Amino acid sequence: MNTASPSLVDAARVTIVVCLAILTSIPFYVAVAWMVAGQRADADGVALPAVLAWALAAVGLALLAAAQAVWATLKRGAAARPTPAERLASYRTAAIVSFAMRESAAIIGLVISLLTGDLRWCLALSGAAALAMLLGFPRSADMVRLAGDPAAAPIG
Repeated sequence: MNTASPSLVDAARVTIVVCLAILTSIPFYVAVAWMVAGQRADADGVALPAVLAWALAAVGLALLAAAQAVWATLKRGAAARPTPAERLASYRTAAIVSFAMRESAAIIGLVISLLTGDLRWCLALSGAAALAMLLGFPRSADMVRLAGDPAAAPIG
């Protein structure tokens, strides 16, 4: 028998739908890079210095690491909220913020690919972002615990 409250079901549904929407944006970035980067490689113009491309890629990777730290910190903070509704809202915020940070790494890969004409930048950073999203996907079990007594089984 399902004893989940309607607010828990709605909170879980919204959180999962938003995270899935962010995750599904990544293939579109790769498609844009695939369509445009080839044209950029054939065009004459000023090439992006390799050091700048690597620096941007390092920023993308740093964003992935920071997103994981933000996710862990905000999840722990969600458990400290006084009411279940506030805990669930805080958890949803943690998920969305961390997913947006991970998505930004894919966007940086797209930008590098558009500037260099090399699709591999977008593929690498988008793949890393998608993997990070899949590994850090919000769990229904965490939301169920937050809707009840988070002190009984803390998330983290």
